[in-house]
Amino acid sequence: MGLRDFISVMRARVRIVLVAAAIVTLTALVVSFFQSPTYQGEATVLLTQQNTGAALLGSPQPYLTDLALEREVQTQVDVMQSRGLLEQVIHDLNLETTPTDLLKHVSVRFAGQTNIVTIDVTDASASRAANTANALADAYVAWSLERQRASIRAAADDVEGRLALAQQQIVAVQGRISSGDRSGARQVELRAANSLYGTLADQLEQLKINEQLATGSGSVLASAVPDPVPVSPKPVRNGALGLAMGLVLGIGVAFIVQTLDNTIKSSDEAEEVYGAPVLCTIPAEKRKNQNAERLALVDNPSGSVAEAYRVLRNNLEFINFEHDIKTVLVTSAVPNEGKSTVAANLATVLSSAGKTVVLVSCDFHRPGSDQLFGLDHKIGLSGILRGARVVQEVLEQPAGFDSLWVLPAGKTPPNPSALLGSSAMEKLIASLRESSDWVILDSAPLLAVADAAATARLVDGVLMVARANVSTRDAARRGREQLANVGVRVLGVALWGLEETAASGGYYTYYHKPPAE
Repeated sequence: MGLRDFISVMRARVRIVLVAAAIVTLTALVVSFFQSPTYQGEATVLLTQQNTGAALLGSPQPYLTDLALEREVQTQVDVMQSRGLLEQVIHDLNLETTPTDLLKHVSVRFAGQTNIVTIDVTDASASRAANTANALADAYVAWSLERQRASIRAAADDVEGRLALAQQQIVAVQGRISSGDRSGARQVELRAANSLYGTLADQLEQLKINEQLATGSGSVLASAVPDPVPVSPKPVRNGALGLAMGLVLGIGVAFIVQTLDNTIKSSDEAEEVYGAPVLCTIPAEKRKNQNAERLALVDNPSGSVAEAYRVLRNNLEFINFEHDIKTVLVTSAVPNEGKSTVAANLATVLSSAGKTVVLVSCDFHRPGSDQLFGLDHKIGLSGILRGARVVQEVLEQPAGFDSLWVLPAGKTPPNPSALLGSSAMEKLIASLRESSDWVILDSAPLLAVADAAATARLVDGVLMVARANVSTRDAARRGREQLANVGVRVLGVALWGLEETAASGGYYTYYHKPPAE
């Protein structure tokens, strides 16, 4: 799909997009305004990874790669969210919740390649959110301190064991010396044992001091303070997100509707379906009753609709450059597509150009074109075809039209299609063709009854009428197939009901706008 196709879909379905955007945006705003405010408390903790006991004993500390460092920090993050620490926070603050529920409101995160961990807690109370974040940070610091002191105590226990062994060695050496062995080797051994004992005693004393001075592997870098500004809801942000989501949803729905829509929406589609050129596009008029039939050349001769029928007349005359077309059947695929209105207006616009025109109402079921001229007689075409009347008795000339005659439908016969396809109808059309420039026949819809197909083979060509956004492509194809089956020539299509915009070809209104001063 190209940009033009996208714009075309958006123009045709703009209401769907706007409605979807409005609904989602309003829903987001309503939910935001009725949602209880939520506050956030944020505390930060600085981590260290050194084993104090091992360091005091002089053991080398392993070098941590970036991956190992990140894994160690992630381990501490998991510890902060452990059940034991959460239970400690619940106990310290006397909260009426469970560790599982409390964890839903706790978020612990860290920035990559740093030792700084942030604890976020959300709550309906700003002070409780801050207190909970601080309590969790303090619980972790206390846990890490106890863990470090345990490491120091383990080192002290090891030193005490070695110190006892050194003392036993000193006693043993002194016993040998007291027994008379005063050799130089025994003196050196005694001095070495005493030196080791002193070193271990110093280490043990230092460990005991450091156990009291230990700070743990984490310390609170910044305590949480109550923030009076809620983190949610945020109506402006939610409204903006709702608008964006609504537009995306609306565009998606618009394309789905466009894909599922089987109606003819443009001149290109009408030409493709009927396999014939669109001779005119009749714009939709903004009137109280959009379905009311009217004579545009009488009601508003300078309007865009009347101009569209003049375009239709010119195109028909161009097609008829060899003057071999004089009888034209105007029909549509299904009812309510405007074929009677087009037939009547085509007849008036042809007569206004000085042509002698006969309009024949062949729709016995719903005669419309003759009623546009105020002719509602029971005597008409059906009487002629039955042999009860002659043409001169039935033809009527509407007031104000010098070269236009109308042949009403008359009473509905029991066998309309048989009459319309009879030799009497063929003779009537031939007679009218000889005495006039144009014979316009307003026929019933193709797919509704068999009347149009029966009459179509008697005329020079057929003008199909389609209504934008109403006529379906399936019905149009079936109507075209019916005409093809009887070998009828489709002259073109009159498409009406399009929105009158410059993009759709409705330049008449724009051209006739008063010039700017």
